[in-house]
Amino acid sequence: MRIPPYWIRSGVVGLLFISLFGGLAARVAHLQLGDHVELRSSYQRKVVFQTRLQGGRGRILDRNQRVLALDETRKNIAIDPQFIHRHNDPQRVQAALSRFLRVEPALIGTRMADSDSRFYYLEKYVDDFRATELSTYLNENALSRGVVIDEVKTRTYPHGNLLSHVVGYENREGVGSAGIEYEMNRYLVGKGGLRVGQKDGNRREMVSRRQVQIDPQDGADVVLTVDQYLQYGVEEALEKAISMYNAKGAWAVVMDSRTGEVLAMASKPDYDLNTYYSTSPERFRNQALGATYEPGSIIKPLVFAAALNEGLLDPDEMIHCENGVWRHRNRPLRDYHPYGELSAADVLQKSSNIGTAKIGLRLHPHMVHAYYQKFGLGRKTGIDLPGEEIGIMHHPRNWDGLTHSRITIGHAITVTAMQMAAALNVIANDGKWIQPYIVSEVRANDGSLLYQRQPDPQGTRVLRSDVARQMQGLMARITEDGGTGRRARFGEYAVAGKTGTAEKVVPGGGYGKHINIASFAGFFPAYNPALTIVVSVDEPTGDLRTGGSVAAPVFSEIGRYAAGYLTIPVEGF
Repeated sequence: MRIPPYWIRSGVVGLLFISLFGGLAARVAHLQLGDHVELRSSYQRKVVFQTRLQGGRGRILDRNQRVLALDETRKNIAIDPQFIHRHNDPQRVQAALSRFLRVEPALIGTRMADSDSRFYYLEKYVDDFRATELSTYLNENALSRGVVIDEVKTRTYPHGNLLSHVVGYENREGVGSAGIEYEMNRYLVGKGGLRVGQKDGNRREMVSRRQVQIDPQDGADVVLTVDQYLQYGVEEALEKAISMYNAKGAWAVVMDSRTGEVLAMASKPDYDLNTYYSTSPERFRNQALGATYEPGSIIKPLVFAAALNEGLLDPDEMIHCENGVWRHRNRPLRDYHPYGELSAADVLQKSSNIGTAKIGLRLHPHMVHAYYQKFGLGRKTGIDLPGEEIGIMHHPRNWDGLTHSRITIGHAITVTAMQMAAALNVIANDGKWIQPYIVSEVRANDGSLLYQRQPDPQGTRVLRSDVARQMQGLMARITEDGGTGRRARFGEYAVAGKTGTAEKVVPGGGYGKHINIASFAGFFPAYNPALTIVVSVDEPTGDLRTGGSVAAPVFSEIGRYAAGYLTIPVEGF
């Protein structure tokens, strides 16, 4: 019997289907019952995700809780040109983006025209207000497809340049890299969290299958001793001085005479913290801490104080100032103005180099060195900021024949403005050296106190109380008529201070006759000090480049502003 062909064809097709379904059934059984480690791992890699969550960085605040640095939520705006060309209206999208973004329309057009590309950033770190306006407009006009708006956290400095050298900045890796951002990074940085879950076919998280959720924690807030408004006044005064004298730079320190709290610290030129990455390297240095220079005559009160403390000087005794030129060890020492006989008090008031050197020579070299050390020279003050320099102060065994007479008038030694503020403050603070500081406290984001700095009530005794009071009176005479610092006075306040004009060392050795640093260091009210201030102007130009002509008026402006702002009584607190 012959089998019909269609039966054969039907049988073959049937066998094929049976084999196919049998194979599928066997494969399913094998997948369900077998041990498929690689397959399960591949599935896990595609479906299970793990995301590290970053905690926000803590804020930096001034003494009155005004914000100097904080994390803010911004938006990154990007486009998918290919998707926009396929599913949106490119021309209308381009017009909308040009309207809301601070990007050249031509650049947006160029990016939009690249229809083969899948992703371009147009603008990063857009503030919430503009990003929301853009998003709303796109949604209302059905233009949102292909426009990507991602949320991102960024470090923001609301005041730009203000306090730039103190606050510092966070780099692009999220690490504090200067100023308080660096010094207190261990407190400011947030603690990371973790999320482990599963994604669906559209790569969206299936919340019901979340396996691990460890929430991140924001970093702690750091509260400084500085006052934002006082800092503004100090920076304005320095900018004015630089402009008026066409100076290379200027710096200043304002310190509470009683506690050592730094209320303001400014260094010019500075930089915008929000655009630190485009700043030239020389602008990063905090010159109030990092610039070491020969102080010149602002060091003289320390020599007078040491001699008085040792009983080697009477303010009323007469000292011959050699009519302006004195040869010591066969080298001439000159005064800016020639003087004959001056009382010791007038030697300080007139800033006679010759008279001061003669007084300094009464002290043994080791005694001069020891007193300078007690005043804090030759070592860091220990202020809670990075970049503090030590300066140069050689041991007497390394002095040459001229060092003894020169170091007492501010040569053969280098200091920082912060060191000089702490040193002069010994006279303002009843003869005691107290450590300056700029971090007041650190608080966790739940408000708990992690760290608090208290002023040292004892300090380190350097001078007897009566010597400190005597020096306050002698330094007050410097700002009276006939003194070199009379331009430092303001209002009805008695000001005590000292001018300094130090020529700068030039490359190759020696001093530049027309290149100097003009300084004024002092405190007020003279007999009950509230603030100690050091001001230095680097390389002022013009005929009058002295500390009395250039820096003393800056001290006066800062003092007047501070006295009014802080409501300091004429007689002191």
